[in-house]
Amino acid sequence: MNKTRLEFLSDGVFAIVLTLLAIEIRVPEHAQNYTDLIHGLKELAPVFLAYFMSFAILTMFWLSHHGLYQYFTKTINRQMVILNMAYLSCIALVPFSTHLLGAYGMYPIATALYGFNILLISLIAVGVFYYAIRSQEVDLHEFSARAFKQAKIRLWLTPAFTTVGLLCVFVSLPLALFFFAFPVIFNVIPGTLDASEKLLRFKLD
Repeated sequence: MNKTRLEFLSDGVFAIVLTLLAIEIRVPEHAQNYTDLIHGLKELAPVFLAYFMSFAILTMFWLSHHGLYQYFTKTINRQMVILNMAYLSCIALVPFSTHLLGAYGMYPIATALYGFNILLISLIAVGVFYYAIRSQEVDLHEFSARAFKQAKIRLWLTPAFTTVGLLCVFVSLPLALFFFAFPVIFNVIPGTLDASEKLLRFKLD
């Protein structure tokens, strides 16, 4: 099967989803004066918070997806396509869960549904990765043991911290959101895993 077509389709879905995040943000209506406008913008603060958090998380997922197909796999098969479509189906739900979080973030159920959306995406990403490296039909690039271990750590950080966040939903909503977003640090900012190795004095080699 053609890997390039799958990558183009996935990039297209990510592009649409990232755009929809912004489209969901509505300009304050019925503002009669400056004070009304400021009040309306203040009410949008949770929506903007949800937007930027989701944009960062989707960036993390896109980088992970790109890394899998760029650096680890040379070929794909039908099973990987199906797994990838399941992954994209959950990615496509992010604008809904983000808007729900922005509008009703004061309710634990809205935060929990958002976290569950992120958890599903991350678990499917883990499944795709392990299927690719274990399948006899999928041809892999040569990669170092270090790169493989770092990829596994980055993949597992998201479901692990999202699960912790879900457990915190009914205790502290800000803490839950912190755990949802925390893996972005290690998946988006270059060199964070290397810095963690030096700080904690462990090696992945």
